[in-house]
Amino acid sequence: MIPYVNLILAGILTAICTYTDIKSMTIYNRHTYPAAVSGLVYSIATAQWSHLYGSMVILSIYLFFFLSGKMGGGDLKLAVALSLFLGHEPVLCGSILAGMVLMAWGLAYTWYKTGQLKQGVMVAAGRLPGGEVPYGAVLGPATMLMTVLQLVFV
Repeated sequence: MIPYVNLILAGILTAICTYTDIKSMTIYNRHTYPAAVSGLVYSIATAQWSHLYGSMVILSIYLFFFLSGKMGGGDLKLAVALSLFLGHEPVLCGSILAGMVLMAWGLAYTWYKTGQLKQGVMVAAGRLPGGEVPYGAVLGPATMLMTVLQLVFV
């Protein structure tokens, strides 16, 4: 069970990072570093060892995408900070949900702009560049949604 303090802190981080990512396509270090450090301290203080181990899993997965140039560093730091507060399961599920939402957005947006469904499908499949999107702006809310669903149904 996730303590509600974690949920509140993660919600504040999500709101701030979602706003800045939509506004400027940047998730600032001044938000993610203090959140990650406080999440680390809180996880150690409350003996939530699974959050520490899970954050290492999230770090390794997101580091792969960052090093391959598919994702920004702010998205990586946001995912790690959220995993320190909420655990790795909601972040992994939120990552999948965020990817699906952004694929659907790419398909719909490209189809709307070009009038060709085939172009939209190609963008959603990753065959054509669809431009940069604020992944962190979708990752945070998707992770919070998965956390709430986990609290309600488990």
